[in-house]
Amino acid sequence: MSKSKKTDQDHNGRQNPYYIDKFATISPRFKIGFLKFWLAGMSFYLAVMGLPTRFDYLDRMVIWTLVMVLGNEYIVNPIIYWMKTAKSDTSKYLPHTIKRKTFLSFLMTAIYVVAGVVFTHFAVELWVTAGLPTIGDIISEATVDPFSFALVFLLFDFLWRSAIFLVGKLFDRGAKNA
Repeated sequence: MSKSKKTDQDHNGRQNPYYIDKFATISPRFKIGFLKFWLAGMSFYLAVMGLPTRFDYLDRMVIWTLVMVLGNEYIVNPIIYWMKTAKSDTSKYLPHTIKRKTFLSFLMTAIYVVAGVVFTHFAVELWVTAGLPTIGDIISEATVDPFSFALVFLLFDFLWRSAIFLVGKLFDRGAKNA
């Protein structure tokens, strides 16, 4: 007796409602990475490119930061929590380990986003000053674009999570030696 392979259709050729969709085969890190990329690009587009010209660039960056804080705290972080399964622990993709739905969690998310926005701004500014083309230069001859800012913000997110991991390892090692 051979085991039958699960398919998206039952034995009568009808759609199987219990079949796991195609997105279930994608690794959570890619889904989370795309979600963070989308939030950074979308919020940059809304705040920086979507506001009228009467707003100063600094005003736009503040609005971008506020949109990013709210988006991270109320959209991205809950989705990362909900993606946790027995197979994959997605909590390592969170910007902090503080208990959710507290003011301290919101404050830590704000610190994370402010650091990310500052890092992203100066990294892209350094990139453009060096004369290197951004994605916006290639596509539409505009140095400021959501794609470049989102990719640099993803780089910042990777560095942030790596630093938290290393600090956690050092504290774990220090606790074991004490």
